[in-house]
Amino acid sequence: MNDPGIRVVFHPDRWDRIVASGQLPALRDWLRQNGLEPRYVDKAPITVEQEDGKALIRYTAFLRDADGRWYRDPVTDGAAREERTVPLLVEPPAEFGEP
Repeated sequence: MNDPGIRVVFHPDRWDRIVASGQLPALRDWLRQNGLEPRYVDKAPITVEQEDGKALIRYTAFLRDADGRWYRDPVTDGAAREERTVPLLVEPPAEFGEP
């Protein structure tokens, strides 16, 4: 991403590095500090973006049914997911934005 208004906090290409460096607990803590439950966040890009003067976290969430269970998307036959945004409450640790 080349847009200066978008900061990549997590990208799936960095997954092995985050796990190997021991940063996974910090990533999960940061998600929780921003009101997100890590187990419901897909391993897809997570960004911080500016929209209408507000900082937002853009992420992909697993969809759940009324009982709180994940369900399959009949079109893709994978887990049902959708892109969402939430207000940024706590800035991500600086190392998460590193390539």
